[in-house]
Amino acid sequence: MNPLLALSIAFGIGLLAERVGWLRPGASWAAALVGGLPLWAGGIPAALAVLFFVALGSLASRLNHTSRDRAGRMASQVLANGLPAAVGIALGAPAFFLAALAAAAADTLATELGSRSRWAWHPLKGCVESGTNAAVSGLGTLALLGGALLFAPWAVWLEAPVVAVVVGGAAGALADTVLGLLEDRLAWWSNDLTNLLATTLGGFFAVILA
Repeated sequence: MNPLLALSIAFGIGLLAERVGWLRPGASWAAALVGGLPLWAGGIPAALAVLFFVALGSLASRLNHTSRDRAGRMASQVLANGLPAAVGIALGAPAFFLAALAAAAADTLATELGSRSRWAWHPLKGCVESGTNAAVSGLGTLALLGGALLFAPWAVWLEAPVVAVVVGGAAGALADTVLGLLEDRLAWWSNDLTNLLATTLGGFFAVILA
């Protein structure tokens, strides 16, 4: 598919996502990159994988009545969670692409569903209130693993190594928790940076395992 056509289609879908509340106003240009590159490089299956990830994250945030993302994701969040995957498929690495998406999805589910736990464990603070940054809970861990496993069928469809995609996704989401510790210690370290690095690591883990 022509790259300009792919970007235009993704931009149109991004505008629709803004209208339904999945994205904040003005984030459609980021959606054009995150969705357009996979559509151009990986075709319909890759584009549908991105839409699946977006829909999954939106549904999870709406199930969590306290979520900050219920109003939709900002452009910076879209890029942090989806740009590494988009670049991966553009470079011809479907395992990287799917594992990066799986890492972002697993982390999103772990955050949104894990906040429903009665308590969580923080590596430096011990037992804390659920929803605390970098803390883990039993429910959140199960949601993390489930989120990574949801991309196994996509790996089959895109002919990527299933185990590498699932393990890479789970590893990337776990890396997100570890990197999240830096958000409390470094003023310049943002959650978007954590997500960007974690999804990238998830993709690299999959490439190593493939």
